[in-house]
Amino acid sequence: MLGRSRTESSVISISSTSEHGSVEPVSIHGTPKKLRAFVSDSLVGSPSSRTQSQSPSKPQPPDDISSPPVRPSLTNTNVRTYAGKSRSFLVALPQSQAASMGVDASLVDNHNAMLVDSHEDDFEIRESYTELRQRWGVDASEDDPRPPSPQLSPSPKRKGKMKGLPKQAAPIRFLPNGMMNDLKSITELRSKGESRRFLDEVGYLFEGLEAKGALGVRRSSALEIVTKLCDVDFARRAKAADFLGRAWEVLREAGAGAGDKVLDSILSFYAALVARDPTDLLDLASKSDFASTLHHMLTSLEHLNDPLWLISTCAGTGELKAAGISKAEVTLLSGLQRLVRKKSGLFDEEDPISNRLLISQALVVVSPSAHTFSHLPSLIQSLTSELNLLPSRVDAYISGLLLFPPEGPTSYMDTPSILHLDNCLRLLDSCLLGSWSITGDEVGAQTQRLNALREEGFARAVVALCVSCNIILQDNSLEEHRSSAARCIESSLRVLINLTHEDLPWCRALLEDDFTMPAIVNLIIMAQRQRRMLEKRTNADEADLEEVDNAAHCLDRLCLALGLLTNLVQATPEGRHVIGNTLVDFDCPGQRRCLRGCTCPSRTGALACLGRIYTYYSKSQNEVDAVVRGHMAVLFGLLMERSPANQHTLLNALPGPDNRSKLAILLQHAQDFTLFYVALSRKMAEASREGDADEEDEERILDQPSASGSVLRDTKGETVAKGVVAFLKRLRDDS
Repeated sequence: MLGRSRTESSVISISSTSEHGSVEPVSIHGTPKKLRAFVSDSLVGSPSSRTQSQSPSKPQPPDDISSPPVRPSLTNTNVRTYAGKSRSFLVALPQSQAASMGVDASLVDNHNAMLVDSHEDDFEIRESYTELRQRWGVDASEDDPRPPSPQLSPSPKRKGKMKGLPKQAAPIRFLPNGMMNDLKSITELRSKGESRRFLDEVGYLFEGLEAKGALGVRRSSALEIVTKLCDVDFARRAKAADFLGRAWEVLREAGAGAGDKVLDSILSFYAALVARDPTDLLDLASKSDFASTLHHMLTSLEHLNDPLWLISTCAGTGELKAAGISKAEVTLLSGLQRLVRKKSGLFDEEDPISNRLLISQALVVVSPSAHTFSHLPSLIQSLTSELNLLPSRVDAYISGLLLFPPEGPTSYMDTPSILHLDNCLRLLDSCLLGSWSITGDEVGAQTQRLNALREEGFARAVVALCVSCNIILQDNSLEEHRSSAARCIESSLRVLINLTHEDLPWCRALLEDDFTMPAIVNLIIMAQRQRRMLEKRTNADEADLEEVDNAAHCLDRLCLALGLLTNLVQATPEGRHVIGNTLVDFDCPGQRRCLRGCTCPSRTGALACLGRIYTYYSKSQNEVDAVVRGHMAVLFGLLMERSPANQHTLLNALPGPDNRSKLAILLQHAQDFTLFYVALSRKMAEASREGDADEEDEERILDQPSASGSVLRDTKGETVAKGVVAFLKRLRDDS
């Protein structure tokens, strides 16, 4: 608090004023009394003094009234003021006190008005900085979804001051349930400016991607964007600042996706990086041309012109030049390839990188509803070009060569990409399940395209893929590719199951290939053998988490292979005879010469091997194993129906003292599986109907076949299972 200054001896009070303006000094008390509300003697004077102060000889500003040259005196001599204009504590004199102080009331009114006008700030209470920020909306974000609090609009006369108005109480905000927490939402982070600061920091990247800029600058800026996105912290901040969508738009405007090899490769890598988080990819795909652009790029890519594929497979200089890749582009693409392999974390170091792989890696994460019928040709073209390499590679392996050629200048021509094949098969599987946005008018065109695919030998190529992946699982020199090969087998079997479901032409196309039945039986035996080995290690507490996961995948491959075999036997009468004549050794190590048909000395019939597997599952108490043995019981019923030879072989392989007991056990397992199958089908149908009833899916359901149609199309399976149960009852009663 400011302290009062000592009154100097030179300071005097004025007692009277003559007509000529003369003043007489009067005595002053040594100790001033307590200050009270009064009019300062520096502001109160006679009309003569005001006339003199306004004379031209001594001009005074109208608002500078703190110290005029001549001042009239008050009758009250006990007046004390602080010296100087900046230290004045003058207040207005109330009229009620004017008489007691000997001051004319009219004079007080005039000077009070002057005092108020010149010292308006002294009567006002300044707002705090918090109140000013709230009133002017400094902390409010333009994208804040919450309604702004009522505020007083600023007035030019008030200059931001409240001018004595009462404060308004802040409205009470009622937040939804669960919102009363200390966590900061993205909107609050934006309000604090974090997102804006981040965008300011990376703004130079967008400036370098301007379409009018030099090509080298655009390439460097695009490469720096994907390099920064490999950093986890940068990727997190990019998500919060909506950087991903903006970067996609800027990359497209800079020419990415329009034919430039470097920019197209960077755009493919950018799409794969965004696909690491399906939520971010869903938002980006719904607001841009994401899926259409990637499908368009995939259409033009092959082994001969895929930039990153040529770099990864160590293609020669001549091959790179033939693909139209200059030396400067080779340097940029080599750096991008190392970035994808070592810093992105998308693939293992031994996996060959390609533009096709990056694109399919992103497309397989996109919601299936984002794909349309127009995207199917590009997918089939890329898939078939990769599959067509496999039959010749299998033949080379049987003759004693390596499954994949060694790295060299021309090896890229004969080396398939297993990871890209897996992604394409998963996309095709979602299309066959009816998950794509294909309208009713396009269903016929889709069927025609698939029929043409069958005529082109697609079934034989997929079987060759299953054989190749099975070789990888057994070959120790290809151990680094086992995980991708196992996933690719599962994807291949799912596609074949969808194609052969109640489809006689597709079943016959598969059975025409000599590899089909030996490959299916070999997959079943190998999956069972590997699963038993891993289960023994798990029971002995010797298995790690990876081995436990591998055991689950072995069971998946076993069930999928049994499902494909069931489709072939159910749809075609010749399927029963083909498997009945197939010979295989249950302990065959998977030699090269046994791929077309087992040549081991101890080989037996494939039905006997299946009976051995069924015996193992019939003794298990596991619920999952109960489903497997029930499925095999239905399969055995289909194999024995209208085939006495198969019936004799299977009854000899089944456990039990006599045929009647064996059939009774088989019947019980088939009945249990039928009940399970019926209950599961009904639950899936109910779940599909509930999902179809949502308002968000109404438009999609009207325009295209729903996914429930693909689920309910297998209602015939219930009839088939019940027919098998009836057949086994008759067979048991007749035995």
